[in-house]
Amino acid sequence: MEKIISVSVMRSSDAAAIQNGTPSKLLMYRAGLGIFQCCRWNGHVTIVAGSGNNAGDGYVLALLLRKAGVPCTILLTSEKFSADGAYYFEKCLAQQIPVTKVVDFSSTDIIVDCLLGTGFQGKLRPPIQQLIEQINAASAKVISVDINSGMHGDTGEGFCVQSDITVSIGYLKLGLLLGFVRGNIKTLYNCDIEIPCKGPYLPISNEISANTLSFDFDVPIDFDKLMNHFRIQSGTPAQRLQQFAKYEIQKGNLQFFHIQGITKIEV
Repeated sequence: MEKIISVSVMRSSDAAAIQNGTPSKLLMYRAGLGIFQCCRWNGHVTIVAGSGNNAGDGYVLALLLRKAGVPCTILLTSEKFSADGAYYFEKCLAQQIPVTKVVDFSSTDIIVDCLLGTGFQGKLRPPIQQLIEQINAASAKVISVDINSGMHGDTGEGFCVQSDITVSIGYLKLGLLLGFVRGNIKTLYNCDIEIPCKGPYLPISNEISANTLSFDFDVPIDFDKLMNHFRIQSGTPAQRLQQFAKYEIQKGNLQFFHIQGITKIEV
């Protein structure tokens, strides 16, 4: 059984894993490793990094790409780093991975979107909105890390990066599934990095359970229209989401990966 959760539940689950003894740097390493393993890498990769842990996942990915002999460049959009992000960024500098502040995707084959995380809300700042527009206009394949930058983590709304692949980390966030329904994500993966779920969730399973009926969230105003488009016309919003998810799993557009047994950092 897979789980769909809210942003607040993901935040609580992440904090609980750290409090119970899993180092936050190890969780970040598992996230970067999951992204690396979920996708096929060829050509030149540009990792677009923001200022938070989302960027840190990208720095781990850069180290793994360097180790695999895949050329990559880090496009740095901020001088700020999270504590764990700074740790892996220093490793990238030590490995002499190229870093630039110049936006140029003309020779990029894959863009990795690590700009904004699931905690983003509100209105995009003009420079970030312009950068997202440039990403969407590029001919390169786009992979978003954890969430498409600009997308609301619970509702799937907002002007955002349009991805070929989005790799969610930990558990599938509700907004990602709604963003997927809207067409802003072509293929949606979730990578389980061994974080226990600490809160309510919507199960994707063969049975409609009590949790499915009681899952608490606000659907966007166009939710019925979105579901009707896919001919999923009966049930509660949670039940309709589950039906949609199961259908996309069968088609291969929604996939789940599991990182297990990773107890040390190897980059």
